[in-house]
This record gives sequence, structure tokens and C-alpha cells, in this order.
Amino acid sequence: MCVSLRIFFPGNVRELENILERALALYDGNCIEIDDLNLPVSLPNDSDSPEYNPAMGPLEDYLEEIERKAITLALEENKWNKTAAAQQLGLAFRSFRYRLKKLDLNN
Repeated sequence: MCVSLRIFFPGNVRELENILERALALYDGNCIEIDDLNLPVSLPNDSDSPEYNPAMGPLEDYLEEIERKAITLALEENKWNKTAAAQQLGLAFRSFRYRLKKLDLNN
């Protein structure tokens, strides 16, 4: 349990519960290791999503770009498994599909 207190986890409690349940169902030993949890690899970085400034353009475009980056990252981390990516982001699959279409990320 000590390790879990030192890990950056950007998700909510339900996401953490899903990660732990998945690890429990798939583990093959006496102890679930940190690698079994499939946690996000990167730490937050301020340069990834700079503070909004009106000179950057419309707020809607800025928010869409942040959403596009988050969805793409979740898809990459889940080997392009849409169900797992939606779950990681805490979205219903139907909502996730809608966002993929809206952001033209279906391919």
C-alpha cells in the first residue's frame, strides 16, 4: 500500500477501482506488482496544456485540442482499445464514440 501513495494518478476513485479489479483478475502471482496495474506512464507537464490566454484563439478550439490530446493518449496507452480507453477516461463508451467522431479521431 505504501507504493500506491507515491504514484501519480490523475483519475477518479471509480477508475482506480477498475484498475485494481482488472489487475486482480489478471495477475499471476502472490502479489500484484506495480506493473500489473497499467497506470499512466507520464507525469503531468505544464507545457502539455499551457494556461489559456485569449490571444491563443477561441476557447472552444483550445478545449478541443486538450480533449484530442487526452483521448489520443488514452488510446495509445490502451493499444487503441476504445473500450479500455473510454474506461480509463471515465467516459461511457457511447460518449467516447461521440467525442471520437466530433474530433475526427475515428481512424
